[in-house]
Amino acid sequence: MQKEVFDQERYADLFSQVKEDSVGHRSTEQELCPACGGPGRDRNYRIESFDLFRCRLCGTEYLVQSPDRDPVDSTYWDGYKFELYATDLVQANYEDRYEQILSGVEAKHGPLESVLDIGCGIGNFIDWASRRGMRAVGADVDAGAVETAQGRGLTAYNVDDLPAEIPDGSVDLLTLWDVIEHVHDPRGLLQRSLRYLRPGGLVVMETPDVQFPARPFVIAVRKIAEPIRWSDMLYYADHQVYFSGRGLSTLMARCGLNVVDQQGMRSPTAKMANVMEHWAATGTGAGKLGPALYKPVDIAMRAIGMTNKLIMVGQLPE
Repeated sequence: MQKEVFDQERYADLFSQVKEDSVGHRSTEQELCPACGGPGRDRNYRIESFDLFRCRLCGTEYLVQSPDRDPVDSTYWDGYKFELYATDLVQANYEDRYEQILSGVEAKHGPLESVLDIGCGIGNFIDWASRRGMRAVGADVDAGAVETAQGRGLTAYNVDDLPAEIPDGSVDLLTLWDVIEHVHDPRGLLQRSLRYLRPGGLVVMETPDVQFPARPFVIAVRKIAEPIRWSDMLYYADHQVYFSGRGLSTLMARCGLNVVDQQGMRSPTAKMANVMEHWAATGTGAGKLGPALYKPVDIAMRAIGMTNKLIMVGQLPE
């Protein structure tokens, strides 16, 4: 894939043009796109205490706190996420995924000896990377996740402790697996994390793809028939930003990275089947229809090569 370079002048021209077209639309700093900085448009769709906006420049969607609603502290499935990622089949699915992605990266860029995984959770990736022969360190904001990873004999820290533990410019690879969508300021998170990456080092990010064709469909269904909330499977308050390929590549470029590879993948089958069963059992999201809906959707996606995740690789200049 050809490297993408952030053209500041061209971007400024596009921004000005779109901003002129947006006359009459309220545009506060909070409503600017967290991926590219462009102006957003309210989609008239509520997610808990947030409004859903879409960037008019890159197509990224993101949540903005509604002025007429109190902020909600989301529990992100409470403890279920740990239970989910601890299952053998889900771990096996993800290890196949890691091998596919990193083998491709190393084939193009050479062996990777060290990795820092931001948002490491209970440590599945750093466990796999360590067994693969890499010096692997993880970091997370969740104290329970860090404690679990450490209990498995893995090297993991709270993100606030990283500056004291990891020298700047010391790692070959920085990974953010399904992390960047969870923060309202993804540029700030990425810039803070890049301090640990050596010159010429690589960044691998995975995140849901806003261009997954089911997204506009489930929103339309909810708007037409509010009790049917299939949209809860794809939009929820724990995910603050839903990136387009253009938005994620622009975010990387704004942080000084050259985009060297991009691909689409499907969510691991075992994970999604487990999630659907959980939603059915708890009566949330797709409710009792979840498991019945997922199997035919997964088969169809496989058959036509449809993907719902973005995988993007960036590189710091030497």
